[in-house]
Amino acid sequence: MTTLLAAQIFALLTAFGLTTCDAVARYGLRSSTPVTAIVTLAGVTILLYAPAAAGAFIAREVSPWGFLILVCAGAAAPGLGGTFFYMSIQRIGMARTASFAGSSPLAALLIAVTLMDERPEPWTYLGTGLIVGGVMVLSSDHRLAALPERGNQPFWRAFTLAASAMLMFAVAAALRKMGVSRVPSLSVALCAASIGVLGATLFLQRFLPEGNRIRFTRQSVGWFAASGAINSLAHFSFFSALQRAPLSSVVSLAYISPLFALGYSWLLFREVERLNIRVLAGALLICAGAIVVTQAQG
Repeated sequence: MTTLLAAQIFALLTAFGLTTCDAVARYGLRSSTPVTAIVTLAGVTILLYAPAAAGAFIAREVSPWGFLILVCAGAAAPGLGGTFFYMSIQRIGMARTASFAGSSPLAALLIAVTLMDERPEPWTYLGTGLIVGGVMVLSSDHRLAALPERGNQPFWRAFTLAASAMLMFAVAAALRKMGVSRVPSLSVALCAASIGVLGATLFLQRFLPEGNRIRFTRQSVGWFAASGAINSLAHFSFFSALQRAPLSSVVSLAYISPLFALGYSWLLFREVERLNIRVLAGALLICAGAIVVTQAQG
């Protein structure tokens, strides 16, 4: 198995893990808040990886600059980005939110080209066009059929949170690539990112309405803890992928979650979210573009 193939497998596992994490967290969100889910995800990750991270610190294997970059990556996502993502799920549904956020590889690719001096192949631009086309198809759905009780809101207002999550995910991916090249210990990388998550969410909740702040309930804590364990494994896979290949080679597969999200939406949430051909077409275009971009890098 080549290094690039191993990286792409880790990226696929990342996408599946993150989507599974979101699906499990959705049950907890029925009685709690998005910021509570994010705090729990970070706390579980620290509990799981802190012992190994402490050993790396004792051995002085940690670059302070790399550690700081990873803290900032965690603050961007899943700190801010994850909070925006879960809030968007509550407003427009899991399928639409995950599909729109699935365009984050486009932004991450632009960051890789402009700031990280990566040079994608021409086929990458075809994939980029497919991704943009999928987002346009998805955004043209003016009526929020996923959650009819929201009424006929303008699509730009409904998708603001999903777009913000997309941008944060792209920035976080680039920062993770920069940080993991300076911090070889994945345990330290995961803990550093989780510290950034906690800092961002604790800061953000001061500006949230009372009903959207941290609120643990007996009904939600178990779901959030399980989601946190899955999330930590997914991010371990992502860091493993970034250690083995350039950002532009793996980021598209890592965020190919719309197909998984559509499957979960149909299997688990069909009594809440009614999928239509427009949502399916948008998600498929985004995923096709992600595949083309990734294969172009190989």
